[in-house]
Amino acid sequence: MRLQHLVDQSVRRVFGEGLEADLAHRGVEKLAKEAALVRNRRPERLTGIRLEPGETYKIVARPPATKAERRAARRERAAFAKYRDLTRPTRKQLKAAKRLEKVQRKLARRTPGSRRHSKALAAETVVGERFDRVMTLSPKQSRATDEYHAARDELARLRDASFERARATRRPRRSPRVRVYE
Repeated sequence: MRLQHLVDQSVRRVFGEGLEADLAHRGVEKLAKEAALVRNRRPERLTGIRLEPGETYKIVARPPATKAERRAARRERAAFAKYRDLTRPTRKQLKAAKRLEKVQRKLARRTPGSRRHSKALAAETVVGERFDRVMTLSPKQSRATDEYHAARDELARLRDASFERARATRRPRRSPRVRVYE
């Protein structure tokens, strides 16, 4: 309560009375609430590990992304969006999948060795081949898939290199020699 009174007094002294003071007071209150949320936040558990006596555990925080990593991440996101759009199932593919499922259900109900089973098996083969034909990737889809995988691998390579640089143990600087001449 006392702190609130001090805040009110200081805002009134700096901004005076009126609309400006009211807006400044609201801003100060919002900042105080945000600071309290940050200060009172519960610790986040990263991992649970049991160490034996003599063992050590090293935590390496992810280093900030380099310009090359940010560029590779943008390329990866764009390639993924293109890949996702091109590999979304078409109506033709969905229709073929439903047909195949229907024929396979019929085949499962037939008694093996019967005439109806052999007919259903032949129908399943025809519909299955049609399904395989419809599901084959077009050259455009293959290219988009390859581009996405290449972009993803490049980003992973850059991030791994960044982590390796962060993990590298740096030699402690040798203190300069001090020579005393008398």
